[in-house]
Amino acid sequence: MHFAHPSGSISRRQLSVFLAGTLCAGAAVAQSESGFPSKTVRLVVPFPAGGAGDQSGRELAKGLQSLWGQTVVVDNLVGAAGSIGADAVVRSVADGHTLVYLPAGVPTVLPFLREKMSFDPLVDLLPIAMTTSFPNVLVVPAQSPYKSFKDLIATAKAKPGAIDYASSGRGESHHMLMEYLMAATGTKFNEIPYKGGAPALLAVAAGEVQVAWIAVATAGPFLKSGRLMALAVNMPSRVSQFPEVPSVDELGYPELSQQQSTWMGVMGPAKIPTAVARKISLDIQKVVNSAGYRETMDRIGAIPRYESMEQFSAMIRNLYARNKATLAP
Repeated sequence: MHFAHPSGSISRRQLSVFLAGTLCAGAAVAQSESGFPSKTVRLVVPFPAGGAGDQSGRELAKGLQSLWGQTVVVDNLVGAAGSIGADAVVRSVADGHTLVYLPAGVPTVLPFLREKMSFDPLVDLLPIAMTTSFPNVLVVPAQSPYKSFKDLIATAKAKPGAIDYASSGRGESHHMLMEYLMAATGTKFNEIPYKGGAPALLAVAAGEVQVAWIAVATAGPFLKSGRLMALAVNMPSRVSQFPEVPSVDELGYPELSQQQSTWMGVMGPAKIPTAVARKISLDIQKVVNSAGYRETMDRIGAIPRYESMEQFSAMIRNLYARNKATLAP
């Protein structure tokens, strides 16, 4: 084989140098990807310790630590509805060793509630994997005249705005679920905001308001004790914790489960190398499918649900667009 000189081709020596460099670069990249993680991984969880969100994040960290053979530290960085934790991760080194376990509201609701955010969640955060859904139940007081979902909707249609519902604040999951419900059923309920899911739950149990969407994990003890009655669960099918409660799909409103607003997922800085992010995603899938993770999620009223990078990204963008239509001025 003959290689001409600078006249248009490269010499044999130039070719060998080029090939050697290419192979070395490729080997270095492969080594860096296969060697992940090379140090302690920090998983930012923007919830106080002890709650369902914290418990699910810790169970995920535990599974990844076992899989990777590296320490995975949970950092409860609480504040500003999760945006403080997300901002810290956006500003971190984009090598996959700093991740955040976020609820749906941070990338899909907060942009419409804050005049200014320190980051753009659709640009500065990389969706890696969805891990968990937290089903919600539509609850009424135990002595409510509404004995079924059909009863509630029929009254709401006949008397627009006459039924009060408790929310945990504008833009929170329970508020958004009621917005979706009103849009799907052509009804109008009157919002009474409370400072969190627990106060909203107590308000319904006390009969201060007539109805609310509440997380299964939160409402569970009140349903089991008979202080509340559940009319529906916002899932495609019934949940194991309360198999007697009909799903919104079987009630004829599948759109209420297709855009679940209460889920958790792992995200990272936008510039994490794709191969590293994909490895993390596939390893998360292994944890989510494990028996230990599933047992813990069942105990806290959550449902393991893995979505790949592409699926998770599409879900976020679709919910962002839907919430923009609902919340934007």
